[in-house]
Amino acid sequence: MSLPSQSGRASRSSSVHYRRSQGSPLRKLLPAAVVIAALSLTLWYVLRRPSDTSELQAANDLPATDSQVDNTHQPVVINNTSPQTAGQSPTRALPGSGDRPDTQREVENSLTSNTPAERPITSDPVTTTPPPSGSPSSSSLLDATRNQTTQQAIPSSTQTTIPAGTDRVRLQLDTAQRMVNQNDRVAARRLLSQTLSAPNLSARDSQRLRDELTQINNVLIFGPVVAPNDPICEEYKIQSGDSLSRIASRRELASHWKLIQRVNRISNPSRIRLGQNLKLVHGPFHAIVYKREHRMDIYHGSPNDPASWLFIKSLNVGLGADNGTPIGTFTVSTNKLENPGWVNPRNAAESYGPNDPANPIGEFWLGLDGVGQYATLTGYGIHGTIDPSSIGDDQSMGCVRLADEDIALVYELLAERVSVVEIRP
Repeated sequence: MSLPSQSGRASRSSSVHYRRSQGSPLRKLLPAAVVIAALSLTLWYVLRRPSDTSELQAANDLPATDSQVDNTHQPVVINNTSPQTAGQSPTRALPGSGDRPDTQREVENSLTSNTPAERPITSDPVTTTPPPSGSPSSSSLLDATRNQTTQQAIPSSTQTTIPAGTDRVRLQLDTAQRMVNQNDRVAARRLLSQTLSAPNLSARDSQRLRDELTQINNVLIFGPVVAPNDPICEEYKIQSGDSLSRIASRRELASHWKLIQRVNRISNPSRIRLGQNLKLVHGPFHAIVYKREHRMDIYHGSPNDPASWLFIKSLNVGLGADNGTPIGTFTVSTNKLENPGWVNPRNAAESYGPNDPANPIGEFWLGLDGVGQYATLTGYGIHGTIDPSSIGDDQSMGCVRLADEDIALVYELLAERVSVVEIRP
């Protein structure tokens, strides 16, 4: 029989031997597991390589990127899935966020003009100085913001196609509205007038631009307040011996003195007072008649530089029956009359004296002289009518007719021997 101490050591020795015998197989399997893992990785890499090669070949066969393709006249597709997944064609950027058409650059560059008379009053980077070299322009930042806003507004499961011209006009309208909010209508008018002169505008975009410009000019031209840095208007203080007609002549306004009465809301032109402040509007103004639309557009600018004209207002017109209104370029003649008499050139027995309410040409007449190749076109003019229903139709003998309130305005704006009238198809 063993002693207790000997029995305990035997028990502990047996326990230790048991634990060692249990761990021995794991150590033998570990190298095998490492070898199997290495073979698996090698096999996976060999099987993976053809797929990578095909993807690389597909990438090399992709068409040129947007920056290599002239997409000025192509529609813009806004893809709202984000992020873009592999295999999808790249989303085309909105116009203005990348390479912009030349007309767009000209419009934006005009905002940085250093002409003193038209220097904007705001410190907005868009309307003062160009951004530093290498930094994004304000228009690009506006484009990026609009792109992000549009993507958030449209569900990701839909796509919207926007014509490039329409999107560009919308951006310019937004920029002009920001200028108006900053009390810089002069810069807004210049921007939108240049946008309106861009080629290939849709009829809808042109109308939107004209509507916005009309609202701006209702304040700048026809309102009683002179806007800062407006090159068309000036403030004038009435001096001893002044009358509205003398002021218009002395200041060489190239517009009728009744325009001073209109914009200053003067009810009686003979009751002006010494020291009174007036707003004066400088011409010259011009008119372009579009026969197809029965519309007259009024512009302001040098008669020798139509490309720089600023749009002012649109008016509806009536034209000659049987296509009787000729196409051509004219100037307003010295035969510019208020309350004119009229004799029917087709029937001399039909005549009307001044102030005759039955006079079919109304209360104003502006004779037109053909210019250049159109010098043989005589006897035509712009006048009013006693038949408002004829506006927008072809009923005259060839002249351009306007409603009473419109012909009165045109009479005040267009100046003899200076103002150009162009009649287009």
